[in-house]
Amino acid sequence: MWDVLVIGSGPGGYVAAIRAQQLGLKAACIEKEKLGGVCLNWGCIPSKALLKSAEYSRLIHEELNSYGLAADNPRADFGKVIARSRRVADQSERGVKFLFQKYGVTSISGTATIVGPGKVKVTSAAGEEIHEAKHVIIATGARARTFPGIEPDGERILTYREAIASPTQPKSAIVLGSGAIGLEFAYFWNAFGTDVTVVEGAPRLCPLEDAEIAAELAKAYKKLGIATEIGTFCKSVKRDGDGVVVTLADGREIGRAHV
Repeated sequence: MWDVLVIGSGPGGYVAAIRAQQLGLKAACIEKEKLGGVCLNWGCIPSKALLKSAEYSRLIHEELNSYGLAADNPRADFGKVIARSRRVADQSERGVKFLFQKYGVTSISGTATIVGPGKVKVTSAAGEEIHEAKHVIIATGARARTFPGIEPDGERILTYREAIASPTQPKSAIVLGSGAIGLEFAYFWNAFGTDVTVVEGAPRLCPLEDAEIAAELAKAYKKLGIATEIGTFCKSVKRDGDGVVVTLADGREIGRAHV
């Protein structure tokens, strides 16, 4: 019997489990994949590592000359850029493991299903087992949303998860949605020479942020050469040979290598 059983080991889950243990409660955390969840392994942390590489790329290619400096024939090894990002993510996972050991949190590997009040079934390669707890915290995070006609295939039509770990740089890409994740990918790919178009159904970029911020971002992205289709939704995405064809709600078609 656990005092606290946490489902999900992302920033919400692992912090809750550690804090419960610090307060003298017997805590365990269930995770079906890597400790740290989406944020540490597939989102916030590795994406910031990619953005740091993008910053250095822009510095070398665009800014050094303004300081009277030159870096002759600079080049990027895209595979190494991605590999560095994955190492940063792996380090973050090891950090969560260390904290669990330090504070005595039990890590349980498997997929959790609540089967009754205070009862959680954990399914793993080893089989199934039932855990009971006085309190259950659900911290399962989020996953990519899909729409009819825009089904990811993991090769040309990607979610953030495939995109963030792919060692192959796309020659061109269409990013559907201009929230934080979409804009990060657009900036990162553009910094390494990918031809990027951002499609946003709302009347401005990053519609969840302040209008002033959105306006400045639009100016900055235009200066960087990132194309935008604002105020139009994506109707469908279809494979076309080695690329894809994106059909917008107004009937126009735009084609790029990846989405």
